[in-house]
Amino acid sequence: MYHLIKKDILMQKRALKLSVLLIIFFSITLSNIGPAGLIVGILAITYQLVLGASALEDKNNSDIILISLPIKKTTIVLSKYVSIYIYALFAAIGFYLIYLISNLLNLPLDIPFNFSGLIAAIITVTLFCSISFPLIFKYGFLKSKMANLIIFFVFVFGGTGLVSYFSRNNKLMLSQELITFLSNSSDFQLFIILAAPLFLILICSYYLSLAFYRNREF
Repeated sequence: MYHLIKKDILMQKRALKLSVLLIIFFSITLSNIGPAGLIVGILAITYQLVLGASALEDKNNSDIILISLPIKKTTIVLSKYVSIYIYALFAAIGFYLIYLISNLLNLPLDIPFNFSGLIAAIITVTLFCSISFPLIFKYGFLKSKMANLIIFFVFVFGGTGLVSYFSRNNKLMLSQELITFLSNSSDFQLFIILAAPLFLILICSYYLSLAFYRNREF
């Protein structure tokens, strides 16, 4: 699995350089929308690298080569899911470095970088890839490209809109007891609460992708 992930990274040397420029760009343009800027930035970088690897594999017919090698399909699919968090970590480190440089040089950038923002970014990236990967493994990158693009924009604009809506109307949507519980819970406690359903969604997505990949004709 390590070599499969390494292959995807080495194939995207140009994309990795571009992602550094995108991190700088997003740090400047999204700094005025609060924690949502960090979430959108990490999602966008992960989207670029995850789908970029799939695009290159489709272009070079890498799947045909991979299934002819003594590599289990479970390993191939699992490597894609693990790579999600490697790319997300890369993006998070990039935004954190910009955050440190901005504070060190007193630059006029209000880049929010905190644990709650990272948790929200992980959740968003996981949900997005849990939907997009089964489409890619069933139809290939090119046939699912438009659907994944639509899903991406739904997550970006719909997600930020929902966050804004619930933050303004949380008293109407949630019971007082639940509001009190969430307000008194730490970021780590909230992450633990969300980890179980999130992990279940990820596992279901993995096995769905594996089933599609096993039955796919190349």
